[in-house]
Parts: sequence; C-alpha cells; structure tokens
Amino acid sequence: MKIADIVIRAGRSLKQAKARTLLTSLAIGVGAFTIVLSFAVGAGGRDYASNLISSNTNPRELFVQPIQDANNDPTKPQKYSETPTMSFGAFTTKLLTQDDVDLIAKVGGVTSVTPIYMAKIKYIVAEGQDKYLASIRAFNDGVTLEYTSGSSDGINADGIIITDNYLEPFGFASASDAIGKKVQIAVDRANSLPINLDVKIYDLSVVGVVESSVFAASPISGMQVSNEIIKSIYDYSQQGTPTYGKYSGAIVLTNADADMNTVKGDIVDAGYQADTPEDLMSFIFQFIDVLQAILVGFGILAVLTSVFGIINTQYISVLERTQQIGLMKALGMRRRDVGRLFKLEAAWIGLLGGSIGGVLAIIAGTIANPYISESLNIGSVKLIIFEPFSIVAVIIGLVIISVVSGILPARKAAKLNPIEALRTE
Repeated sequence: MKIADIVIRAGRSLKQAKARTLLTSLAIGVGAFTIVLSFAVGAGGRDYASNLISSNTNPRELFVQPIQDANNDPTKPQKYSETPTMSFGAFTTKLLTQDDVDLIAKVGGVTSVTPIYMAKIKYIVAEGQDKYLASIRAFNDGVTLEYTSGSSDGINADGIIITDNYLEPFGFASASDAIGKKVQIAVDRANSLPINLDVKIYDLSVVGVVESSVFAASPISGMQVSNEIIKSIYDYSQQGTPTYGKYSGAIVLTNADADMNTVKGDIVDAGYQADTPEDLMSFIFQFIDVLQAILVGFGILAVLTSVFGIINTQYISVLERTQQIGLMKALGMRRRDVGRLFKLEAAWIGLLGGSIGGVLAIIAGTIANPYISESLNIGSVKLIIFEPFSIVAVIIGLVIISVVSGILPARKAAKLNPIEALRTE
C-alpha cells in the first residue's frame, strides 16, 4: 500500500472521531502555545537587548575599570589601600588614575583610552526659555545616531547634539530650526557651599538633532558634546575634590583589525577588569534565557501530559476498529502498513495540535505586543517576535513526539490476528 494512500486513510479515520481528535489535539496545542510564545518572548528580549547595546556603545570598545575587592563586605573592617577609592554609602569602589590610563594606552591593539569623566551639569537653557535638567556625555562617532536634522559636523568645536524631545521646551519650531541656535549649560563646583554662586556658563551651538530613542541608557542621555568640553566641565566641577584626577573607568577603543578578545586578555593581564559591550549586558541575556527556559519547561510538561492522551486515544481507536483492522489484513494489508496507519494518525494529531497552538500564540502575541510596549513605555518596540523557523521546528517536534507516542498502539494493531479480529463483536 502506498504511503500517500495510508496518509489519506489516516486522515479519514481521524475525521470519523472528530470530537476525540480535536480534544487530544487541543491538549498538544496548549504545549505548543506555551513553547512558541516562550521562543517569541526570548527572541524579542534578545533583540531589544542587542539594540540597547548597539545604540549606546561602539562594538570596538572595551570598558575598563580597576579590579574590585571580592570580599567588599560593608559590615567588616576594610583594609587600607593606596589605590584611590570612592564611597557610595557603605560600599567602596576603586578608581583609575592617570597613570593607569597611560599604562592601558600602551597595550597592543589599543587606539585610544578615554577616561570616564564625572561631568554633571546644573541645567541647560535656550535663550528666553526655562531652565531644564539634563545629562550629557561625550560624542562617540562609533555609535549610530538617527538624525532628524543636522549632523555631528562642528561637534569638536562648541557644538552640541540634542534630542528631539527638547525642541518644544527650547522654543524651536522644528529640528531644522534648531540647527545653529544657541543653548547654554551651567556647571557649578562640586565642593561649593550652597551660598557660592560660582557657576560657569558654556555657550554652545546646536549642530544636530537626534531622535530620542527608547534604547537610550537614560531618557535624557542624548545631549552630546565633544570630549574636550566634557573634560573641561569635569576639571571645573571636580577640581579641589578628593576624586579629581580619578576615574571610575575608561573607554578603550581598539584597532579595527585587532582581536577584541586578545586586547581584552592583555588588559586583564595588566591587572584591570575589561568588558566588551556584550559582557556588560550579559546579565540581561542570562535573565532572558532563564525566563525562556521556565516557560519552555511549562510547555514541555503540557506536551508530556498530552502524550498519555495520544496513547489513550490510539488504544481506544484500536479497540473500536478491531474488525476493520482484521478486514484490512484479510484483504492483503501488511502488518507494516497497519502500524504505519496508526503512527500517521498520531502524526496528524500532533500536526493539528501544533498548528492550533502556534496560530493561537501568534494571535495572542500580536494582540499583547502594543499593550506590553505601552505599559513599559518603549514606543513601538516589539518584545514578542515570532521567528518562522522556531514555529516550524516546534510543530515538527510535536509531530515526532506524537508519532513516538503512537508506537505502542500501532504495534498492538499490527499484531492483531485477522481471523480473531474479524470474529470480534
């Protein structure tokens, strides 16, 4: 008997027991729904994390900082160290010095080393407008920006790149209208008394306007100026403080042809901690993987439960169709073909259940995406992304599991004696 004929016959047999077939398929569909949705959540989470990395870092950069004490227990006395430190409440972190920066710059494959300056501004203001809080950072030409107007040209002079959510507060009619307009940033000294009005004003020209990205590390971190201005702000605000000339870390830019892992290893051998952008975000990927594994686990439990449903359904089908099996054998159907018939029936159940679960998962994810994005305030970013390959893989996997579940009932049907089967009432 041809395989195509057996497949058609298997479909007809299941059609005769629609309710039972549908209920068994729905049991598998629950597992398929959970597994497909978990893969989509994992894909969306990883895509969001990857965009977060690419929007805030240069892939050729390393973040370097001193190796921190492993046993930094704030409840116990701490050993004195000549290494400069900074305290945050009960916790203490070591800092880099200029000597450290110079030493790191000598490592092979390093193009430049830029200290992370603690540059904090008091406020930013446009002419005739109210003052606003903002944070600024050094412009990095290795990070891709979505300009709505202007560019980075002029940033190394007295230029500043602002985000489009400051256009209205600054009184600019549009992004193009902002280009060339003046803004001021005010900086005060970190060690000033409250009565000290010693504030330094920086006059800057807007050279570019970028979209305020939901992938930004901070919602107001889009203000960018040259590294020279950042250093000037740092020098003015921190001079005279214990941490002046000390840095929490440094950004190391590697050569385009240098191996990142080799440079990282050399810096670590020099006595520092070095991390790639992926290293810094590894905890997010780990969290996503753990969450996905938990969801997949629930789906697998549902599938395992449905396996017993398939076995039970197929055994009942064998008992109900004993005479029919005997007749097929009497007419020349081989034992192998009888076994295939019941295995293919199980495959049809798996295919139907997997397809139902996959379709329902896609519908649920599509409906949930905008609500999730709105509740997390991430714009139109999708955190549930369905990948066709993973959906197909889940369905194929469920079909295989169903076939395996149908092996025992199929063997029972194949071993039936045709004479005894025909005499069964």
